[in-house]
Amino acid sequence: MQPLKIGIDRLELVTSVGIYAGEKQEKQTIFVSAELWFTGMQIEIDDMKQSVDYDMLSDTIRGVAAERHYELIENLALHIGRGLKAAANAERVSVRIDKPLAANKNRAASIYVVVET
Repeated sequence: MQPLKIGIDRLELVTSVGIYAGEKQEKQTIFVSAELWFTGMQIEIDDMKQSVDYDMLSDTIRGVAAERHYELIENLALHIGRGLKAAANAERVSVRIDKPLAANKNRAASIYVVVET
């Protein structure tokens, strides 16, 4: 069996995240990227059972982000990672969240967190 990594790059979400009053009142755009690692899939077999439904991964990310307001993107990344790991039965998951509002405010190209579960 070959190791397998499946990823999603910069899934755009409009969600409720942040510690400031304005962030709590208005949703903001974030970008979520995730990598999932698997070792038990037999990708030599050309069958969907040996992969993961990409729509399910995107829906899992959207669902976790929509559950509630998150104060910290770190906490949101942790919850997304746990949700993806369980939904896809992944061995390991890494989640990156980019927060453009924070980057723009600080005149940075990007501000992000990465959490591994």
